[in-house]
Amino acid sequence: MMKTTYKNLDEVSKELKRLKLKRDISVEEIKLIKHQFKDDLSYANWIKTIASTAGKLGVKKLINKLVN
Repeated sequence: MMKTTYKNLDEVSKELKRLKLKRDISVEEIKLIKHQFKDDLSYANWIKTIASTAGKLGVKKLINKLVN
């Protein structure tokens, strides 16, 4: 990590404010990831995935029956 030298308290204050904003953004990104993860694990999402896969397999079997 690079060592920073500040000339006055105003520079220190600005740097602290910048770092706080950066931290706040990171916290919000983590909250968003958590929310998306919860949605991905939800019961409704699993049902939708299973139904979609079953539908694709059903169409494939139907096409195979029509061709053969």
